[in-house]
Amino acid sequence: MPNSSQHDSSSTVVMNLGSCSCGSPLDLRQNRRKFLSMAGLGSLALLTGRFSFADARGLVNNVSPVAGGELLMQQNERMAWWREARFGMFVHLGAYSVYGGEYQGRRTRSMAEWIEHSERIPYNEYEQAATKFHPTKFSAERLAGLAKRAGMKYLVIGTKHHEGFCMWDTQLTDYNIVKWGRFGRDPLKEVAAECQRQGIKLGFYYSVRDWHHPDWMRYAYLGNPGPNYRGWWGYPASPWTGNRIYDCGCESCVADRPIPPNVDPRPTSDVDMNRYLDYMKGQITELLTGYGPVGVMWFDGQDIEDAKLGRVEEMVATMRKLQPGIIINDRIGPDGTEFGDYGVHEGSIPGTNVPRDWETCVTSNSSWGFNKFDLNWVDSSTMIHWLADTTSKGGNLLLNVGPDGLGQVPEPAANNLAQVGAWLDVNGASIYGCGSAGLPQPKWGRITAKDNMLYLHVFDSPSDAHLIVPKLSKSVDKAYFLVDTNKTPLPVTITDEGLQIATPNFQPSHADTVIAIELRA
Repeated sequence: MPNSSQHDSSSTVVMNLGSCSCGSPLDLRQNRRKFLSMAGLGSLALLTGRFSFADARGLVNNVSPVAGGELLMQQNERMAWWREARFGMFVHLGAYSVYGGEYQGRRTRSMAEWIEHSERIPYNEYEQAATKFHPTKFSAERLAGLAKRAGMKYLVIGTKHHEGFCMWDTQLTDYNIVKWGRFGRDPLKEVAAECQRQGIKLGFYYSVRDWHHPDWMRYAYLGNPGPNYRGWWGYPASPWTGNRIYDCGCESCVADRPIPPNVDPRPTSDVDMNRYLDYMKGQITELLTGYGPVGVMWFDGQDIEDAKLGRVEEMVATMRKLQPGIIINDRIGPDGTEFGDYGVHEGSIPGTNVPRDWETCVTSNSSWGFNKFDLNWVDSSTMIHWLADTTSKGGNLLLNVGPDGLGQVPEPAANNLAQVGAWLDVNGASIYGCGSAGLPQPKWGRITAKDNMLYLHVFDSPSDAHLIVPKLSKSVDKAYFLVDTNKTPLPVTITDEGLQIATPNFQPSHADTVIAIELRA
């Protein structure tokens, strides 16, 4: 599902992954100048000296109406913790993890979590592989502990990906980790308990798309690619697809790799999508009644283009009734609509004119699910830059890890996250609860703001021992390095260009040196 959110030229392309699922990854390890260059640092049409501290608190004025006629104040109350958090962990673990990105001796041509579809694995064969999914080394305590050490405030874990395999003891299908392979443990119960114990907000990922359920839509041969679709395989036009061809877009479908009957032997008669939606509603009810407080429901794979047919308002109302404080992402609705509480930007950081709450999701290498061939680890410096960039524009960062088939987070990802946490231990005040300063994006880094504080995130060392903060004309009480517990003042001068800060003893950190500025009331 392509992202419909619009943003300006200061957006940053981080990855090219499609929908938590499909696409060709870019090299994620950007140097600082490349990172800034990609952000399009043109001047913003802002008034000199004017700040939007409402944005810093996340109280964006232009929030779209919430389904059900909810008051904006109610949404702000629900979103308060999420806007304070700024940083969360995404976890992709499922039956696909058993394959590790490899099928019949070859590396998958798509994302590891799409291996069943992209490699055209026979349905029964994939079911058999799922019986061997025993993540015996999975530790909810270690996973939540890693999130906490990394400075992440919430954790969103997959409950069901497109493969249809369920990661909890659902009563609505035996195709789940507890019953199918007799693993006997419910990982979601373990994660829910640990998140509560360690003070991490819990979130659940749920894919609307389901390749296993007998009533979900089937891909079919589309013929030659047309003007509005890329691939040879996808959903034929129907009321469920908005009466248009809905192509898959993955590498295999674009390359006209056939889907033989043994890959998808589900019946084509007596198919009832409403029966599937009843199943989905029942599973959402299980998740929101059996696992304690849930902070976020994170949907994906919403291929139903008609919100009424997809019963979206009914699903949202059910979730609000079961857990009134639940936060829901926009992918519960069709592409181009604004259901839910916030928008998702996958693999990119938008510019500065996003009209509602938003979150960027990225992964710690080039794949969401575990891929043993993927050693393209994102270093901690880049992760910190992403976090500063999203915060400076009023958004959140959801950073993914893909545990292996035994349930272990790969060591390089864990080590890099620990380094981000060490940076946040010192510089967390410049991230948590912060947002946009309403100033032009500087060439040397990013600026975050909270109340009467500005935080300068310096990615590139100043060449002449001076930093310029453009368009800043407010009076400054004090400027100092955030790492300096003595708050030793740095000399500041108001010039025609803005605020000039002398940094004679500048000692850059490995990623992002933060200068705190206290503004006069």
